[in-house]
Amino acid sequence: MKLWGLTIRVNPFFLLVFLLFLSVGMIEDVLIAFSLVLLHELAHILAAVSSGFKVNKIEIFPFGGLAEYSGLLEMEPWKEIKISFAGPLFNILFALIIRLLLYTDIIAYSPYFDMIFQYNLLIASVNMIPALPLDGGRMLRALLVNFCGINKGNKIALKFARTVAYTGIIAGIFILLFKKAHIWFLFFFFFVYCMINKEEKQLFYHFLQYLSKKNKETYYLKIKELSGQVVRDNLAVKDAVYYINPVKYSLFFVLNDHFRLLGIISEANLLQSYFSQKDKTLKMKDII
Repeated sequence: MKLWGLTIRVNPFFLLVFLLFLSVGMIEDVLIAFSLVLLHELAHILAAVSSGFKVNKIEIFPFGGLAEYSGLLEMEPWKEIKISFAGPLFNILFALIIRLLLYTDIIAYSPYFDMIFQYNLLIASVNMIPALPLDGGRMLRALLVNFCGINKGNKIALKFARTVAYTGIIAGIFILLFKKAHIWFLFFFFFVYCMINKEEKQLFYHFLQYLSKKNKETYYLKIKELSGQVVRDNLAVKDAVYYINPVKYSLFFVLNDHFRLLGIISEANLLQSYFSQKDKTLKMKDII
């Protein structure tokens, strides 16, 4: 479905949840949850647009949604944190406003307001779990990328997300066996596990786009904070690009086996070599 040029897709997982809720007569819950998820995503869109990104597509899931941006949000850490936090922040503020209006008797009590309050808190708390592709996982990934680099930051974030998913699935099975919780607990972490694999597959393509963008930016560079990387001369060029800092300009200090400085390779030269190389085994020492 297209709305004002924005493609909205409903994931089969959401349709499954929708039908299950309908089958047990929870039509009000479905409508409230769906509306709040859409508003949650609208908060992400507004934050993205204010940060200079265009949103092309949104896919709605049972516990939130995933947006496709025209820019490379995954490679701009502080913007990713801002946009990711916008959704949960909206839900928290909405819940507090509802509670305040009820407390001051500005609006009359209704069980529907209780449902809106509870679903807002549920959507916010679920999305703040630090596991990709949830908002909390994206914020964690952004912090790791900023301090550890693109390659290491993403690897740690994906590994941590898998640990959270495995722990949740195992806990869900045991909790279900002892009838201490609903099957939704297990379903949720299974959903997170499936989405982690999708996130990992897309990462390489995002990274190639990012390198292309970085390569173009070097032509218009005026001034930027410096990041120095010390690498060995036998490091492959195709591996070295993963250590380019997303928010700084990188210089690579190349050392030989005796830890003597062979030379310095700029970010621009490294990217030019990466995109022009035919020999995939090209080493750093080959381009000094």
